[in-house]
Amino acid sequence: MEKRLINPRGEIGKQMNPTEAIVGTRVKALFNFAGVPRNTKGVIDEDYGTGVMVAWNLKDRPLPEGYTCFDGKPACITGILRDGFDKNTELHLLEKIAG
Repeated sequence: MEKRLINPRGEIGKQMNPTEAIVGTRVKALFNFAGVPRNTKGVIDEDYGTGVMVAWNLKDRPLPEGYTCFDGKPACITGILRDGFDKNTELHLLEKIAG
């Protein structure tokens, strides 16, 4: 069953479910996070079992063209901002998007 979430501005977004949370899936932030404005797009680039990591495509730190998977290089080298999300309790903060 599809779940909808209303964010603080009254906008409705589709809540991700754990079956959608796979490496390479494009997402957007439904809320503001530290350093990540609402509606920022990103990609799930790592699955660590109970959660996933999202690499954010920020204006001042864009993702490399075609980026889909974490390569193990630290953020101080790549400049990529990544955040972790628990599959059971935090996926409602993200929305799956096309492409």
